[in-house]
Amino acid sequence: MKKIFFYIHTFLLTIWFYVGFLGYIVIYGSIVLLISKFLKKIKGEESSENYLRKVIYNFGKRSFKLMGIKVNVEKEIDLAELESEPYIIVANHQSLFDIPLIIGYVYPAGFIAKKELEKAPIISSFIKSLGSVFIDRKNPSQAAKALRELRKKLLEGRKLTLFPEGTRTLDGNVKKFKKGSLMIPYRYGIKIVPVSIDGTYYMNKKGEHLIKPHKIKIKIFKAIDPKEFENENELIEYVYNLIASEVNK
Repeated sequence: MKKIFFYIHTFLLTIWFYVGFLGYIVIYGSIVLLISKFLKKIKGEESSENYLRKVIYNFGKRSFKLMGIKVNVEKEIDLAELESEPYIIVANHQSLFDIPLIIGYVYPAGFIAKKELEKAPIISSFIKSLGSVFIDRKNPSQAAKALRELRKKLLEGRKLTLFPEGTRTLDGNVKKFKKGSLMIPYRYGIKIVPVSIDGTYYMNKKGEHLIKPHKIKIKIFKAIDPKEFENENELIEYVYNLIASEVNK
């Protein structure tokens, strides 16, 4: 009986998510973008960006609350302490829900997005408003250009999110970080805020379409200063072990 109830719950949750998501993005998202354009003309770009950031933050939190998904957050730091300086949120990548999770429960930071999303109506406008960087991994010269843009945004004081595994996990465990994934924060001394994500993998595994109910736990570690490490490999190993210690079974 419990198994039947679980499957019914999963089916209804999936329909609720896709219908709700499309409705929110297409209808409410269009209204929000119109308001942001109005604010930009009347009060300037900063006011418009702050408004969009607040809307996106609320969207991230409501996504889980409306699905009845419990999110447990453990913090070693209050990120308000770092508001005046740039930093990179470095997290493991379990599913498509990781981005709204970080936006709603950690910080509405920009992130490295696939080039294809730049053409997506409405969604691309929200991604850009966070200061995200679009990258074409199939084009090395474009990827290098995107990294330069990423560096520029960080040096301007932006906050960005990075998934150093490069892609979503296939078994729930944290994969080894790609070589050079923390090159920019190491080279320019930009602080790193490690974040471990555990549970979104069970909600929606890579290649699946059904949304399954599951509790989520995230831990926000205290900020790391890359200047304290001898080299980038040492930094990668430290951050990986920190995140993996909370996730890997």
